[in-house]
Amino acid sequence: MNTFSLSIYEADDVFLEGEAELVVIPTVDGEYGIKANHENMVFSVVPGKLKYRMVGEEMKTAFVSSGMMRVEDNDVLILTEAAEHPWEIDEVRAKRKEAQAREAILQKRSMQEYYLAQATLIRSINRLKVKHDSGL
Repeated sequence: MNTFSLSIYEADDVFLEGEAELVVIPTVDGEYGIKANHENMVFSVVPGKLKYRMVGEEMKTAFVSSGMMRVEDNDVLILTEAAEHPWEIDEVRAKRKEAQAREAILQKRSMQEYYLAQATLIRSINRLKVKHDSGL
């Protein structure tokens, strides 16, 4: 059978566990797809759209924040700060965070505040993209 074990863990909860046929994860180098019997690897995950297909189901999407993914012996483990299904994303909150981050970037405070605002902006934009791409 062309499946693998997929586990996605958030910082404080289990997001998804089960047998999967495909997972596509956002990485620093772009989207990376994993199928059964993929070679063992470790990836850095960036905020963006996660796509996955569990056995016998349609392709689904979710938002993931930064984290890491390990592929080892037909077992895929994704550890992320946060993961959300499209229907869980609060669009008003995401837009507010995006606006706040844009304002913080323009204020030219310390480098640390700039990078934090930049990370918040990227996360907010990607959350909104996942929400809109799902048609919700």
